[in-house]
Amino acid sequence: MRKLALRKPRARSRKSRPAQKTAYLTFDDGPKLVTNLILDVLARNKVKGTFFMLEPLIRRFPKTVRRMVREGHAVGLHGVTHKVSQFYASKQSVIREFNDTRNTLKKVTGKDTVLVRTPYGSLPHMRPSYFKAVRHTGYRLWDWNVDSRDWKLRNEHLIYLVKKGVLNLEKSGSRPVILMHDLPMTARLLPRIIRFLKNRDYRLKKLDSSLTPVQL
Repeated sequence: MRKLALRKPRARSRKSRPAQKTAYLTFDDGPKLVTNLILDVLARNKVKGTFFMLEPLIRRFPKTVRRMVREGHAVGLHGVTHKVSQFYASKQSVIREFNDTRNTLKKVTGKDTVLVRTPYGSLPHMRPSYFKAVRHTGYRLWDWNVDSRDWKLRNEHLIYLVKKGVLNLEKSGSRPVILMHDLPMTARLLPRIIRFLKNRDYRLKKLDSSLTPVQL
C-alpha cells in the first residue's frame, strides 16, 4: 500500500504588531495638594511619572513625597526659589539650590536622586559654565520636547498641544518627554492624555539616570 505523505500544517500568518514606544510624563513645581489627585490618576492607569519638586514644598508636603517614592515614581530636583534672579545668579547658586533640595528629599524620604530640571527650562539662562558645573556634580539635567503649556492655558487646549507635539516627534522616532505641572486642570485632563498615549501604543515610564537627557 502506498503511504500518504503527511503535509506539515501551514503556519498561520500573524499581523505584525507595531513596536511599542515610550513616553515620559513629567510634572514640575510640586508637590501641592493637587499632586495627590495626579498620583491617583497615575495609579488607576498603572503608569509611572517623574516629579521635579521644589525644596520648600517637599518640606510642606512630606507625606505626598513619600507616597511618590512608595508608589514607584521618579523624583527629581527643581531648586528652592524658582526665581530667575536668584537661581541663575551664578553656577554656585544653581548647584546650591539643587544640593539643598536633594538633602531635603533624602531627609524626608531616604531617597537620593540626580535628576534635575532648572526653573523655566535650561534656555536661555543656563550658561556653558553652569552646564559644566551641573555635569561635574553628577546631576542629569532634563528639559522636555513636548510642552503642554498647562501653566498658561489652564484649559482643554493643552490636550491638543500634547497630541500635536507627540505626533510631530513620531516622525523622527523621538521619545516624548511631556512637560506638565501640579495643577488642578492638569489633574482633570490627565486621564485623556494617558488614554491618547496608550491608544498610540506608548508605554508611560519614569525617567532614570541611565537615559540620555532631553535638553532645549
